[in-house]
Amino acid sequence: MKRPSFLNLPRPIVACILSDRTIANMVATIKNGEYEGAPAFAIHLEALGKDNLTDENLVRLIQATNRPVMALYYRPNPCPFTEEGRVELLLRCARHGAAAIDFPADTFDPSPLEFSDKPDIVDKQLRAIDRAHALGAEVVMSSHISAPRTCEQVLEQMKAVEKRGVDFAKIVTMTDTEEDFVEAVKTTLALRREMKIPFIHLCSGKFGLAHRFLSPKLGNAVTFCVSRYTECFTTAQPHLTNMLTVLNKNPWHIDLTV
Repeated sequence: MKRPSFLNLPRPIVACILSDRTIANMVATIKNGEYEGAPAFAIHLEALGKDNLTDENLVRLIQATNRPVMALYYRPNPCPFTEEGRVELLLRCARHGAAAIDFPADTFDPSPLEFSDKPDIVDKQLRAIDRAHALGAEVVMSSHISAPRTCEQVLEQMKAVEKRGVDFAKIVTMTDTEEDFVEAVKTTLALRREMKIPFIHLCSGKFGLAHRFLSPKLGNAVTFCVSRYTECFTTAQPHLTNMLTVLNKNPWHIDLTV
């Protein structure tokens, strides 16, 4: 069977993101997401705990749907894996059929801005990206920054990520003021003009939801939504059916020519 692909989906892509504590609950969330119309899924594997991340369980999750699955493993505190161990886990997901895996841009060199440009670190990241591609998976490279960033700062970082040969460049920043929100909209528009690969630009904070509902119409390739709100996910992510309704009811998109 041909592996599903994020790159082949019509954009913007609404991915149902899940962070359930058990495999059974994750499978149920995937099935509910399918029913609600999610074209793709993103799985926070760190929610399961290290002991549950067996090959058998990974296959069960990835094969629970015929739609593309993105595997994530960000750093819980404490993190039971080394940096190399996290990479190997994600590569196992690629081996078992994940459509995409997410390498943070500070992989092998953790930093507050989730970005490293040290030559030796970038070289290690490039080798990991090549391994993922060889296994048939697409690669997202992400940064989650708990602070506002200017348009220029985001462009500089995302263009650097683009040069690493990934398939999607992703950044999440903070928007707690009207000024932050205006800067975020300006940034999304600039990314659409400047990026040669699909980009994911999302925001958290007081104005985060406003930006998340708007950005898919401005060129953002993927947005992440929840099938239901739980103790794991609150209002940082929009509700899946709300996002699909907003996108379907508003026919305007910046790339439309008529």
